[in-house]
Amino acid sequence: MNYSRSIKKKSMGERVLLMMAVVGIAFFLVGFAAGNLAHKAPEPMQEPTQEAPQEEEQEVLIYGQYDGRIFEGEMSMDWGAGDMDFVPLDVPLDEDLQEFIFYLSAGYNIDFTLVMAVIQCESSYRADVISETGDYGLMQINKMNHEYLSETLGITDFLEPYQNIRGGLFVLRKLFEKYQTPEKVLMAYNMGENAASRLWEQGIFETNYSKNVFKVQAELLEQKGDQND
Repeated sequence: MNYSRSIKKKSMGERVLLMMAVVGIAFFLVGFAAGNLAHKAPEPMQEPTQEAPQEEEQEVLIYGQYDGRIFEGEMSMDWGAGDMDFVPLDVPLDEDLQEFIFYLSAGYNIDFTLVMAVIQCESSYRADVISETGDYGLMQINKMNHEYLSETLGITDFLEPYQNIRGGLFVLRKLFEKYQTPEKVLMAYNMGENAASRLWEQGIFETNYSKNVFKVQAELLEQKGDQND
């Protein structure tokens, strides 16, 4: 056996092991430092995400709310009597018609008392009234909307109470889909969307009409409360 070669191999092996140990220690130290730096480095900036507004839960739906649905046509009217807790209001309107309004309002997610307040402010519950500006029936549907509602809902007589309610509630629902807040919806329903938008640009978000509707609705809600006592 050649001891000289064996010693050289042994010496070289020891050097290799030593070098590997040194390299290993160096990598460990570098990795540890890098790890510390990475841990302390600030995270990259992210664009803020805009969270959807959380709707506050209400025991009573006072005005109405937008629920994200889009109605291209009239809602189904296949409800059954007694499906919900209907209590007629003490107003000069037939109880059967009130019940119809109640269920249709629920289907469109609009509060019953808001709709009744609109009817009181528009026509004082008179089904046969036609205004000088061409507004018809209980909900005073302007003649400029008649063709659209006839094509969409099949309405043929805007003085017939049930058809008038169907048309008026559909208009309210579509306005809720566009403007979502009851203040804007009422302004657009009363004066038209173009006239209302001009006021919104000026920072005006209520009118005598909308104030009156809310006032009547508060009275109707109080009446409902008395009925439930």
